[in-house]
Formats: sequence, C-alpha cells, structure tokens
Amino acid sequence: MKQYTTLKDVAKLAGTTAATVSYVLNEKEGRYISEQTRRKVLEAAKQLDYVKSIGASSLKGKSRKLIGILVPQFENQFFTRIVVASEDVFVKHGYDLIICNTWDKPEREKAILNRMIQQRVDGVILTPTKEGTENTKLLRKVGIKMVVVDRPLPGVKDYFWVATNNYGCGYVGAQYLLAKGHKHIGYVGWNSTIEDLQARQVAVFDAAEANHIPKKQIYVAEGGFSAEEGYRLTKQLLQEHPEISVLFFGFNVQALGGVKYLHEMGIRIPEDLSVLIIGSPEWIMAGNNCFTHLDMHDLELGRKAANLLLDQIQRPDEVPFQHIIQDCSLVEGTSVRDSF
Repeated sequence: MKQYTTLKDVAKLAGTTAATVSYVLNEKEGRYISEQTRRKVLEAAKQLDYVKSIGASSLKGKSRKLIGILVPQFENQFFTRIVVASEDVFVKHGYDLIICNTWDKPEREKAILNRMIQQRVDGVILTPTKEGTENTKLLRKVGIKMVVVDRPLPGVKDYFWVATNNYGCGYVGAQYLLAKGHKHIGYVGWNSTIEDLQARQVAVFDAAEANHIPKKQIYVAEGGFSAEEGYRLTKQLLQEHPEISVLFFGFNVQALGGVKYLHEMGIRIPEDLSVLIIGSPEWIMAGNNCFTHLDMHDLELGRKAANLLLDQIQRPDEVPFQHIIQDCSLVEGTSVRDSF
C-alpha cells in the first residue's frame, strides 16, 4: 500500500533530523540552520513529493471520514446532481464532504487537490480539467483513493472512472433526428479541448455519414461554456444557415441561452424549428417546456462513483481498477417534429 512521505523519510534522505526538517519546511525561526542543510532538506522534500499534513497528525493511520469532491461547473445541474447523489451515499456511512468548484481552471484544480492531500482526505471524486492527468499525479502517487467522473484521464491506464458514453449520446441523438427526416442539422457545442466531450460532435458526423447525409449539411458552431454563448452561437447558426430544420445542443447550459434566443425571435418550437438537447436539467420539462432530450442519468453516475470510492476505502484488499461507462436514454418530448 502506498504511504505518505513523512518527516523521517525526508530527514533520512537529507542526512539530518526530523526536527530540523520540521523547522525548515515550516519556516520556523529562532534556530540557526545552515544554508547547505536547508537546501538539502528542500531538495529531499521535493524529490520525495513531501506534502505537509494539516490537522491530521493525531490521526496517523486512521480514517478522517472525509471525502473531497471537485466539480468543474457547479452551475451545471448535471454536476450538482452528481454531488447530491454522492453525498447521500457518504452521509449514510458517516462521511463528511468537502465540495469544491474548480471552474474548469487547471491551476485552481491543482491547488485544491494539494489541499486535499494536506487534509489527508480518505478519498476524492473529481471531474478533471484539461490538465487533470498532470494535476492528479501526486494524488495517485501517495495512494489517495480516487474516482474520476464524466471525463477521463488521458494517458493513465489504471484508475477508477465512471462516465456516460458521450459518443453514444451524440450518435443516438443524431440517428433520431435523421430518422425523423432532418437533413440539415445545426450542432451547438463547446470548444473544449477534452477529447471525450468532442466525441459528441464526432458522433453526429458519423451518424450522418452512415445515413448518406453530406458533411456540408451538418452545421457546427462552437464557443464557450455558458448560456450567453449558447445564445450567440444559436443566433450565428440560424443567420448563416436558414435552411437548418433542427438544432442539436450538445450541452444543456448552452441550450438554455439558445432557447432564450428562439423565444425572443418568435421562433416556434417545433413548428418553425425542432430542438434536441443533451442533458436533463429541471427546466427542460418544466412549465410549457417539453423538450426531447438525452438523459445522461447523472444521479446514477453520482451513486456509482460514491459506492466505488467507498469500496476502495473500506475493503482491506486491493480493488481492481474499473471503467464504468453507462448509456444515455432518449426521452421524447414535443420539440422535434417530422421533416419529410
């Protein structure tokens, strides 16, 4: 089993005492320490990936009953549901949660994970940023139990991953639209560099090709991840390509802005334009809304991630690494009409 690097480990490599290491790493004053010794301690700490423990010294070898959860977009109901479902599982087993929003910023993700290590949390659930592979390196090295949700860790083979089949979401959605006779599809997407999310758009083109629809009849507009961007991209697509008969929103946050634009322009759904959305926020079926959408089963993702992490923490033996990829479900509403 992997262990945290201790003061004694650093002292042994530096050729000094644990007390001296403590003075150097905690930047204490009142005692003379030569520059040479200070440098040796800092180099040894860096070489051993030493991370200071905050408030956990009295719990050596014991569980803190503390779980860290990192999500990239707390305003996205997909992630808040994952947190809620996970929390329900952990609370029943006596664990407290530290819930953090990374805002999809790699530098913030790295800082939060470092604090999680300092807190000696029992485990971490996270949806990584584009630098997730690098930022989780120390987490994996010291052996903190971890489950990755939604997005993968490119280049890492052995880790626990729970996700929805993003390619499948795009393909199922596109096949549905093509079966309804739509031959001019507008796709609104997020220009992230995360390959697994880009798979939604790739699947739309693959489905079109399988149905002998030319690529030039699939119109794509990509931008930032926000309702405001969804509004802008929807406006752009419809102004540039009035022949579009259906809008396929790859992300529900952008869809919120896109639907707002349609309402403001007096564009009737589905009489004037059909709409399909990946995701299932509450507004999608609230009030007069009845949008056809792809349910990614976010609550189930949260439950699976939490139970998988608990299994790692509570079992005395090593749990084999697992990748659990679940399919989405098409939920028919009234926002897509036939177009034959």
